[in-house]
Amino acid sequence: KMLTSRTLHGVMQNIRDIVNLKKSEFWNKGGPAWQKIAVCLVFDGIDPCDKDTLDVLATIGIYQDGVMKKDVDGKETIAHIFEYTTQLSVTANQQLIRPHDDGPSTLPPVQMMFCLKQKNSKKINSHRWLFNAFGRILNPEICILLDAGTKPGHKSLLALWEAFYNDKDLGGSCGEIHAMLGKGWKNLINPLVA
Repeated sequence: KMLTSRTLHGVMQNIRDIVNLKKSEFWNKGGPAWQKIAVCLVFDGIDPCDKDTLDVLATIGIYQDGVMKKDVDGKETIAHIFEYTTQLSVTANQQLIRPHDDGPSTLPPVQMMFCLKQKNSKKINSHRWLFNAFGRILNPEICILLDAGTKPGHKSLLALWEAFYNDKDLGGSCGEIHAMLGKGWKNLINPLVA
C-alpha cells in the first residue's frame, strides 16, 4: 500500500503541476488540462493483490469492494474495471490529502481507471491490457509506464510529455531513477540502497 500510494500521489502532484501551467498552447486549449489526462492502473490478479492496497484505492474512490463477480452468465470473468474521477490522494505515510481550496497547491480532479485482472498473468500481459484495451479506446498521444513504488519527481511527467510534444519523430523516452536517500541520508545505511 505504501508503494502504490507513493506512486499515485506523485502522479497526482505531477498532474497538478501540468494544470497550473500558465503559458501552454496544448494544455490550456479546449477545456481544463486535467480532462486530457487519464491514469490507468493494472493489477495482476486478485489473489496476489494486497488487500491494504485495495483499501487505499477504495479510500480515494477508485475501487469498490463487494461488486466483483467470479463469473457472469456462466462465463469466467477476465478482469474487473473501475472508473472514477477523484481529488483525494493518500501519501506514502498514509495521510489522506483532500481538496482545500482552488489554490495552486490543491490537487486537481484526476480521471482514473483501475483494471484488476482475475488471474495473475504476469507483467507483459498487464502491458497488453494497457495498450490493447485502454489504449485502443482512449487513443492517447503518449503512455508513461510506472511501476508501483516509483515516485515521479517534480514535473518529471511533464518533461517526458514535452520530449514527445516537441519532437514528433521521437518513438520512446525514459526517465532517470534516483534512490530515495531519506532524511539525513539515513537510507544509505541500508546496503540495498547504498
